[in-house]
Amino acid sequence: MTYKILIADDEKIVVDSIKFILENNLNEDIEISTFTFGREALENLLFDSYHIAFVDIKMPDLDGLELIEEFRKMRNSEFPLFIIVSAYDKFEFAKKAIKEKAFAYILKPYSIEDIVLTVQSAIAHINSVLAKTKENIEKNAQLIVMRNLLENSFIPTLIFKNVFDIVDINQYEKIFGINLKSGILMVLSLKDKNDFVSSFKELDNIRKDIKISFEHKVLTSIGMGEYLICFFSAFSQKEAEIYKEKIQEILKQKPYWNNIKVGFSDFYYLDEGYEKAFWEAYYAMLDIDSSDENEENEHLFLLTENLEAKLIHSINNPTQIPVIENYINQLCRLYVELFGENNLKYKVIKLIIMLLLEIGIENRNESVDIEKLISQILNSSSEQIVEIFKKALLTLFSKAKIKHDQIINNESINKAIEFINQNYNQEITLSQISAAFNFNPYYFSKLFKKYTGVSFKTYLTKLRIQNACQLLKNSSKSIKEISFAVGFSDPNYFIKAFKKFTGMTPSAYRSLPDESKPI
Repeated sequence: MTYKILIADDEKIVVDSIKFILENNLNEDIEISTFTFGREALENLLFDSYHIAFVDIKMPDLDGLELIEEFRKMRNSEFPLFIIVSAYDKFEFAKKAIKEKAFAYILKPYSIEDIVLTVQSAIAHINSVLAKTKENIEKNAQLIVMRNLLENSFIPTLIFKNVFDIVDINQYEKIFGINLKSGILMVLSLKDKNDFVSSFKELDNIRKDIKISFEHKVLTSIGMGEYLICFFSAFSQKEAEIYKEKIQEILKQKPYWNNIKVGFSDFYYLDEGYEKAFWEAYYAMLDIDSSDENEENEHLFLLTENLEAKLIHSINNPTQIPVIENYINQLCRLYVELFGENNLKYKVIKLIIMLLLEIGIENRNESVDIEKLISQILNSSSEQIVEIFKKALLTLFSKAKIKHDQIINNESINKAIEFINQNYNQEITLSQISAAFNFNPYYFSKLFKKYTGVSFKTYLTKLRIQNACQLLKNSSKSIKEISFAVGFSDPNYFIKAFKKFTGMTPSAYRSLPDESKPI
């Protein structure tokens, strides 16, 4: 493994000496980059991946502590490990270094041993972290796939919805490890489009290249089957301009450069709305002005997004199938109007997958055979696809409704049991409980037995007997008083029920030693 090391100090002699020590005293493969300006070093740390960074605490344009602080704001990353080099033995500097989570603090003048031992310790720490990371990646391969799917569906939400109303943006920042409150958008399209599968694969390969080059700084989504949409996190207009230059520089080196069209938005804050940024990038990609002639398509596109969002929201509350069927019919008409046959296939497949994710992807085979469905869609005409799509969505919503009803029923039974447990000593009947939770008594009785394994009457009687046993153990109340205290209106019936559940009368139970009492 090659360890990438950055050295930043405004004194060239210091830079050269640390570089010389490392190159001549370490057994590991290393790659060293050197800088004499703090700002230049920060830009390289942000756009490249380093394992270790030596930074001088005092540099004219940006000191080492400020550099680390700026880096931490923009990157949520384990590496590089920062090693501060300073001629100042001041408590305030050391305290701030600890606050910024610096790995080590080396005072000038330093020895060869100071540098070598610190780097060896850093490499040992890096190896430990990477080993754990590898183990976690292997354990969480499925979660990574789910994260990518979440990212793909999150981008339209970020762009076209009021995020503050529908998601906790801070939570998504933690999930993706990226600032979502400001940045730029890029829209990329292929000039020469092949069949759907080939075009999708090519866009996906471009997406992977961008993700590799801008890890922790970009979210991506392949939208409408022919556009790659990228959100690049940035904290300022200046940083956004650096991104644009860097992105184009990387893309120009790729073999597909001459077959892509790219458009960028200006720098935007989340509260300004990223929808405007999207259309800015979209029209820049098409190399046209945003004019009135595009408003109709823009309106239809937003209407499509809105219907998709309604369907996704409805999957978890599928109580009105006729309304949902109306959404599906509208969406099918829009898909046919807006997209060609290949893109129609992609849109249909994508929406079905998003709905499966909403209802729980682990249960997808219980809902629909997705592999078979995709095969059908890819080998069908537009008219056939619409019918397949409608049938699949109605199946999904029917299954979701069954699941939804089961959840509601289980929640109601749980609440009913909680109510019984708290009010067992009151007069409670099956009719009262079922009415309180909006159930038909017969249906409630069946649900209750299915959920608890016993009838309502048996559950209530057993609960009362268990509490009576506690009173017989721990109180001097008479048997008659205890029968009333636990909800029996007839002491004779209480004695009969008690004997049925325990095998003895209340008096016999009370006379037993505590360790011999069965309940």
